[in-house]
Amino acid sequence: MRFIDVPTRDGTVLRGIHHPAAESGPVVLVMTPYGADRYHRDGRFFAGRGFHFVSLDSRGRGDPDGVFKPFLDDGADGHDAVAWLAGRQWSTGDVVTYGGSYSGFAQWAVAATRPPALRAVAPVASVYPGVDFPMVGDVPTAYAVQWLAFNRGRRMNTGPWSDDRYWRDIHRDLGDRPFRDLDVASVGERLPAFQEWLDHPTYDAYWASYVPSEPVGVPVLAITGQYDDDQLGALTYEERHPATHLVMGPWDHAGTRSAARTFGGLTFAEDSAIDLRALHADWYDWVLGRGPSPAFLADRVAYFHIGEGWRHASSLPQAPSTPLRLPETTLTLDPALVGDEPDGFREKLDEDAYLLIAPAHDVSGRPRAALTLTSDLPDFDLLVGLYLLRDDATLLGETVFRAHHRDLSRPVELTFPFISRTTDPGDRFALRVRAPHRRYATNHEARGEVRLGRESYLAIPGLPTV
Repeated sequence: MRFIDVPTRDGTVLRGIHHPAAESGPVVLVMTPYGADRYHRDGRFFAGRGFHFVSLDSRGRGDPDGVFKPFLDDGADGHDAVAWLAGRQWSTGDVVTYGGSYSGFAQWAVAATRPPALRAVAPVASVYPGVDFPMVGDVPTAYAVQWLAFNRGRRMNTGPWSDDRYWRDIHRDLGDRPFRDLDVASVGERLPAFQEWLDHPTYDAYWASYVPSEPVGVPVLAITGQYDDDQLGALTYEERHPATHLVMGPWDHAGTRSAARTFGGLTFAEDSAIDLRALHADWYDWVLGRGPSPAFLADRVAYFHIGEGWRHASSLPQAPSTPLRLPETTLTLDPALVGDEPDGFREKLDEDAYLLIAPAHDVSGRPRAALTLTSDLPDFDLLVGLYLLRDDATLLGETVFRAHHRDLSRPVELTFPFISRTTDPGDRFALRVRAPHRRYATNHEARGEVRLGRESYLAIPGLPTV
């Protein structure tokens, strides 16, 4: 292990850790605001595979110069880091990138600048600014402040960040105060990024400036999970810039790095836990002409079908479905009654909380819904969850939207996260529509009734007419 300083074009110096290979070789680069040292084990692994592994703290985080401004400098700084690393005497001149979540976004940002020495990117669970963070469906998330507090200054504010009860209590105690005050209420000061983000409540040119506008021109290995909080971001990149290879596991956000089989009250089969480090190294070797294509990547897409195992296809499947009509109903919204976000994916809920209960069937794809809505409210938010009912209710995915940004003269069309699973006899699917819990900004305008019309429907891929 060596400490390393990497200069950038404006004189700012990025700093981090270099895990050298035994001889000259390609460089694996990761850029992170979470501490370059957290990639120590990855560095040792890749060095053992003949790669020089370099993890750099983001500008203004940890040791580097400058001030951390989320999403703003990663592309240019990464471009300069790629060029500098490619010129080291221990480098073959070939650089690939690594990392997940914010570091997944950073890879896309670097690739958008097209550094000549960049050979491939492998973004995992990638944040797509303005799509899945800091808001979802145009509804701001309370986690935005929690995340900014985590990344304030140069230290790692892990203790405060990991205290979920503290953040729940702060949001609850905010009461009728504007959501803009969540930063002052929680950390005692205005957070400029939070205020700036709230000034752009829908996806616009501000958000688009952070991500590639054209194909990145290098091979892409994209990884996400059926329970990944950033699946929406990862699949938005996939839609706009199709990956060379895409892996969709049964994982949550953290599991996209570890392939964990157990989380949130759920457990998956042993064969879901693939060696993700080895997959990266094998794929890098293939891209660089140092080895064959990984056997696991038998086709462009590998996805885990829960109850069966890994499947391979040229694209993520979308089985045909017949739209199921939802019953007409009236929802009563009251921000004072909004509860906390559940701790896991399994819940005990009364069946009368659901709008539709239908027999389950093997499914693979992204369920869709269309809601016809009327209300006297000037503004309201809805959270729509899809569940599998067995002994309890397992959340398969949810989507949220703010009516203020929608044209309610036509159905509001929603798309859920990708799911792929085999169901058991007696299983049923159900849809739940309610006011968003405190993961999202409380909408103080939403105190009244919302009516769900007869033209509303749910379409689950592979679910036949009932």
